[in-house]
Amino acid sequence: MPATRTDVARRANVSVSTVSRVLNNSGYVSTEVRQKIEAAIKELNYVPNRAARSLRSQHYRQVACIGPSVSNLFYNDIVAGVEETALEYGYTLSWYHLNRDRIQDINVIMNGFYDGIIFLAPFDIEDVVVLSNVASQFPTCVYSDRGKSYDSPYVFVDLRTAMRKNVEYLISLGHERILFLGYEFDDPEENPRYQGYVDALESAGLPVHPNLVQLIPDYKDTITYGHDLIRDIVEQGVFFSAIAASNDSVAVGALRGLREAGLQVPQEVSVTGCDDIELANLITPALTTIHIPRQDIGVKLMELLIQQIQNQHASRKFIELPTRMVVRESVDHNHRTLGS
Repeated sequence: MPATRTDVARRANVSVSTVSRVLNNSGYVSTEVRQKIEAAIKELNYVPNRAARSLRSQHYRQVACIGPSVSNLFYNDIVAGVEETALEYGYTLSWYHLNRDRIQDINVIMNGFYDGIIFLAPFDIEDVVVLSNVASQFPTCVYSDRGKSYDSPYVFVDLRTAMRKNVEYLISLGHERILFLGYEFDDPEENPRYQGYVDALESAGLPVHPNLVQLIPDYKDTITYGHDLIRDIVEQGVFFSAIAASNDSVAVGALRGLREAGLQVPQEVSVTGCDDIELANLITPALTTIHIPRQDIGVKLMELLIQQIQNQHASRKFIELPTRMVVRESVDHNHRTLGS
């Protein structure tokens, strides 16, 4: 039997009204008490039950989309696809930037007037939110790039294979000391782009040099960090002939850092990105990258959600979208050797 607010209150040793204030994010609740309630919610796998929802047949014509900051151009384009498709079907979209630090906001969303929810980065919150419980109350769709399946319909892009293609292309041009610029992860096994980098090196019989793996704190300005990392690495005398950046923003910052360090691209250092954002084709040299169909991801997510809202059985539980290599001007054969 699903847990109730009374169960949560009993577990946290507080009143039901205090639990309601936390769930609705209204009224004062001390940090200590809030933490006790949030712990009880997690332990009991409690999901707010909007009883009114079961008593109505009409739809609100609104959907919620939850994910990282849209200042990240990757997710910005996905949201654009979601919103465009939502409008075509007569729905409006509400966007929520949600992470572990703001996890209590999920309760506000669950009590909102939405017909469905799209999760763009469930790996950021699934250790504190049981997605299957959310899906039991709402039509739910998920974007996944981790090779992990979900109970809800989801759209999948194999970023591990995408990055492997990227690095294999560099290796085919004679590059062996390839610098990886990516994000920090609690568990490297959960980082598909890093794992693709490792896969390509190991397949070619090349070692993974720890000093050639440089990580950026998550949710930071990736262009600035890409620039600063390259300047630091060059000053430290670390040798590399190519860079495999985990996204195009990092690669753009790296290009500027290389130029300031007096290194020519691609004559001395080759650079690849991943995502194929608009900027990748506008900079000089134009960036070789992996095209990720970001707007299509958003379109498919919304289409799967609409099928659930309209009580239609989705023809597929998940949709995998392809990636492709886009070769431009930032890559050449390796002309550098260690010590040159």
